[in-house]
Amino acid sequence: MIRPDYAELLADLRSGFLDGAIVWDLDRLTRDLRDLEDAIEVVELYGRPIVGPGVDLTTEYGKANARAQAVAANKASADTSRRVRRSHKQRAERGVPVGGSRPFGWKDDKRTLDLTEAAILREGARRILAGVPVVDLVNEWNAAGVRGTRGKKWTKSSVLKVYRNPRICGLRSRGVEEPNINGQVAKYMQVVTRKERTPDGRTIEVPVKGQWKAIIGVRRWDQVIAKIGDRTYAQQGHNSRRYLLSGVVACGRCGRSMFGSPPYRERKHAIYRCPAPTQGGCGKVSRHGPHTDDHILAALFHKIELETASAVVDVAPWTGEAALAEVQESITETRAAWTSVPRRISPKDYFPTMEDLRAQEEILLRERNDHLVATANAHARPADVRAEWDGYSLARQRAIIKEHLIAVVVHPAGRGRRFDPDLLDPVWREET
Repeated sequence: MIRPDYAELLADLRSGFLDGAIVWDLDRLTRDLRDLEDAIEVVELYGRPIVGPGVDLTTEYGKANARAQAVAANKASADTSRRVRRSHKQRAERGVPVGGSRPFGWKDDKRTLDLTEAAILREGARRILAGVPVVDLVNEWNAAGVRGTRGKKWTKSSVLKVYRNPRICGLRSRGVEEPNINGQVAKYMQVVTRKERTPDGRTIEVPVKGQWKAIIGVRRWDQVIAKIGDRTYAQQGHNSRRYLLSGVVACGRCGRSMFGSPPYRERKHAIYRCPAPTQGGCGKVSRHGPHTDDHILAALFHKIELETASAVVDVAPWTGEAALAEVQESITETRAAWTSVPRRISPKDYFPTMEDLRAQEEILLRERNDHLVATANAHARPADVRAEWDGYSLARQRAIIKEHLIAVVVHPAGRGRRFDPDLLDPVWREET
């Protein structure tokens, strides 16, 4: 643990800014043997005394006594931490709500639903599954005067935090820290489970239900997570741009994504253009913006209407649940072997094993999420996108486009300025 004030104290003693230090009690100075040795070094090398009632680091006896006290204090602190962790684990396995301010959607007891807020979250989940971007929810909630439990306006991250929390579907979760092979520590929320024995004698891990009312069902939550993701990553999208197909249209000459440019001087319309060579493109392909939008939208509407007319609502069940459960059980067992005292697995076995299991889990989760999205889309596809299109925000329009299109290849045009739709080549998702 880094203690800035303690480090500053030792630095002042070394520099001579302070002649010495008086401490009320040793555990007010430190309970850590490494920190204590740093203090003893300052006394021995720089001649700055550190003393107090029952503390004297200037003598051999005092240093030995301080080391013994630090060991005892460290053990007491570790014992307390262990009891606290055990208490938290027991509370989590009983589904007891965590401390802190009340969560949005529930009353102050953290168990009873706030019917108004819960209705807002249910409607938000429905709209996310219908393809509405989270940023649209943020804008709508703020415009309607909906505020978080601390009176603050909503942001994209705060809305995502609510929907990514398993609490919304009635499951208890806890924060987890897990090292990876590079020595980094990943932090994320994990659904709490407890061991239960099946009638045939097997032991299984069962998700813990919280002592509160759920706002949406577990399956609906899984579908929402499949849409928005369960982790926070740097955003790479361009939904904030002003042009419908920015980043979707691609240069047919160099393959670089093309972006919108506003009207300029005698040119009265926006265009999509390939970036200059200094920006990674060739700068030699451009196209009339509104004409490109109109042509691609006509093709998109036609495609969606055909899909809607022939859509089969019932989606076959995903067949990978057993494999996913087996991999996740192996992850749990491997992590338990790593965290047990004494440790039952060596670092050289733990990290490669976890890396392999995580890779398998990621593949299976991606397959499950794709299936959940397909199921949600089958039930939540807009009835008439063509008629409703102008009422959608730009972010939602772009989300629908990206759901169906990977790219639109813009092939170089010959001489003349006439727009040629045959030089636009849409790449639909099911064609890959």
